[in-house]
Amino acid sequence: MQWFKRSWRKIGGIMIGLLAIGLVWLLTTDNVTIWPIRNTLRYQFDQWRADGQMPSQPIANRSIVGCIKNAQQQPIVGAIVAVSERNGSLHRASSDRQGCYKLGNLPANEYRLLVTAPSYRDYLLDVDLQQAQTEQHVQLLPAIAPSYDPVEKLVLGPTSVVSRTTPYPTQALRQQVQVWNNNGEQQLTLLYRPITATQPLPLMLAVYPGPADEWESVSIPLAKRGYSVLAVGPAYSLDLETDIADLKRLLALARGGSFVGVDGSQIAIMAGSYSSLHVLRLLQDDVGFTGVVLLGPISDLFAMRESFVAGTFMPPFGLDQALIALGYPDQEIQRYATYSAQLHPRADLPPILLMHSRNDEVVPASQSEFLAEQWRGLGVEVESYFFDGMSHYLRAVEPSLELDELYKITLDFLARVN
Repeated sequence: MQWFKRSWRKIGGIMIGLLAIGLVWLLTTDNVTIWPIRNTLRYQFDQWRADGQMPSQPIANRSIVGCIKNAQQQPIVGAIVAVSERNGSLHRASSDRQGCYKLGNLPANEYRLLVTAPSYRDYLLDVDLQQAQTEQHVQLLPAIAPSYDPVEKLVLGPTSVVSRTTPYPTQALRQQVQVWNNNGEQQLTLLYRPITATQPLPLMLAVYPGPADEWESVSIPLAKRGYSVLAVGPAYSLDLETDIADLKRLLALARGGSFVGVDGSQIAIMAGSYSSLHVLRLLQDDVGFTGVVLLGPISDLFAMRESFVAGTFMPPFGLDQALIALGYPDQEIQRYATYSAQLHPRADLPPILLMHSRNDEVVPASQSEFLAEQWRGLGVEVESYFFDGMSHYLRAVEPSLELDELYKITLDFLARVN
């Protein structure tokens, strides 16, 4: 009997230990299936606990100062230093010629400090602002090129003729592209080419905010005008890195000459709305494009979270749940920052065409205005156009003068950069 009791106590201790290990894993893992659920449950618990009570706001009289250097102790100029309040209010500063910065007017709180600069790894540090001024000197290490699984198999399907009537009657050749890696087949990918093409043409990698076959009113006219169009549409997900790896594989195939009728040395890229997150993130790693076309892009997730918390913006398409799943910005700053292009400016970007509707009900046009101004300040070639009509992403199903203008601006830009 004593042996039996001792055995059960031992088994019970092991089970408690395993449960403790499992709980720690659930509370700390970066598994993309787990952390969104964890953040959502925490948000719901905090909402229940607050029960409508407004938290007191501490006086904003704290500051963080310091200098940023590389491994050779040389100053890094133009690095961005940022912290976020819980509601998404972002505080940012840039390092000067001596590599030094000052973040001021911060409420007393605990923050996760982010330091980011092109060609360097992001740096994160927990800071508790109890004193009036805190010094945080940072040394950044060289960036490590992100890796992705290579292509294991490529299959090009039969070619068919497809047509559309909007924005005007037109036809093109369409071919399905099937790409496999060790995780299976990639998202639906379609290749469009002009019917009369006799030589390789510049490629437009069109990254749509939805399935590629639902955007033929864009792909077919572009092909008709003399471009090969490789169309993809990442599914709505919090695991954007998987889809970005898909884009990198497609680019490697195109640049390596795997697609008939495609000039892999001339590749432009286009995105808008949700898919702009993918392309703007891709530009942190790859700037080897002749041009970039962005329509209604999302460039500041912090501002969207702040508006959501303030009740001035109710995101459609389930975006509110995505913002909640990302977690609180003061603690999960990097999840927001990675896909907020305003925090990743670089001077070596290719020419950019930026278009936005002032009636955009999802992404304020002010995000594109800030982005264009920031890029121009770095010397990037930027064309920006703001339309009074249409709506989010400038999508329109009926012909209009503004839709004609949008196509003309896009085609003129592509003709100039290719």
